Amino acid sequence: IVAQRSLEAAFIADVIILVMDVTMVAPEDESYMEQLAPVRDRVVLAVNKVDNEAREHEAWNFYRYGFADVVPVSAEHGRNVDALVEVVLRRLDEHEALEAAQAAEAAAGAEAEAGEGETGADAAAVAEQRRIRVAVLGQPNTGKSTLVNALTGSDTSLVSELPGTTRDVVEGTFEYRGVAYELLDTAGIRRKQSVTENVEYYSVNRAIGSIAEADVVLLLVDAEKGLSDQDKKIARLIVERGRGLLLVLNKWDLMEGITNALNAVSDRIRFVFPILSFAPIVPVSAVEKTGFNKLLDTTYRAYSQLQKRIGTGELNRALAAWTELHPPPYVHGKRVKLHYITQVSAHPVVFVLFVSRSRGFPGSYQGYIVNRIREEFGFTDVPVRMDLRESRSGGSA
Repeated sequence: IVAQRSLEAAFIADVIILVMDVTMVAPEDESYMEQLAPVRDRVVLAVNKVDNEAREHEAWNFYRYGFADVVPVSAEHGRNVDALVEVVLRRLDEHEALEAAQAAEAAAGAEAEAGEGETGADAAAVAEQRRIRVAVLGQPNTGKSTLVNALTGSDTSLVSELPGTTRDVVEGTFEYRGVAYELLDTAGIRRKQSVTENVEYYSVNRAIGSIAEADVVLLLVDAEKGLSDQDKKIARLIVERGRGLLLVLNKWDLMEGITNALNAVSDRIRFVFPILSFAPIVPVSAVEKTGFNKLLDTTYRAYSQLQKRIGTGELNRALAAWTELHPPPYVHGKRVKLHYITQVSAHPVVFVLFVSRSRGFPGSYQGYIVNRIREEFGFTDVPVRMDLRESRSGGSA
């Protein structure tokens, strides 16, 4: 009766904390997971009795059950309980935002059916929930403010021939194909040695901070000058943060008449900076207002890919096929076993691959698995990170 009451409460809860013992998985645990399958997206798995680092290592094995959030804790010692609280609070915020969006959409639909149309307040509420935040970064005077003004149809950002005019993040909004966008126009990124004024120092750091606030980053590059060393550093930071990244070749109108210009520029970028092999390259002219449709369609595609989650079962069936086609490598004379793989987060997109031995695991084979994930599951335009974890248990792929 107690167990049944617990399950009944779980099905009406916004967030469910499923507690399991790190030292064993009981039949009751398996039963609970099976019964919670219809609401598994609300489940946070708390792996208890993780009293030391050795047991924390064992806790990684619980990712094989496919839950998005797995938190190792020690209830007796209070270890990592703060992290569990943070996950629960985040889940509650996400649930509240989803309910608000659904309520706004339902209200808008009801009014439309009644022939009353959507009110300005309802439209604003729906747009707020669907808003995609886009940061616009790049070297000074690459046309960031001009691009923002052209997209928003306003003079929100100050445009000047003098480099470094924009001093702070300026927000502008617009809609395209029914989706609301919020643009963050930022100060141009310069080398630290070039930053002498306190206000400019603040502006540069604010610009870099906007990466964390954004869903997708447009890195503007002067089409004639190409990708600079500083652009590469900023791009690496964006990739590390797991944000969507578009390389936007601005002032493309100045490149007209040059045969195969886009192919030549793209090939050079891919060659000198292979970490950006996934990043879409989009030529535009902020002054002429050309290339905007492709820019925004690509931005939306990248944003959509960041939201994807692939089920653990589907991933491991694919992993079995990939390893059959190209078996895992030998490390110190012994073939590495790939036990299982799971996606641990979206936005940023992160996977964990559990292997028998992580030390010395060839980067080329890790890259092979990442490339297969990109191609088969549609993560072609966003950063994908795959971490290795050692696991001495679990079935091999």
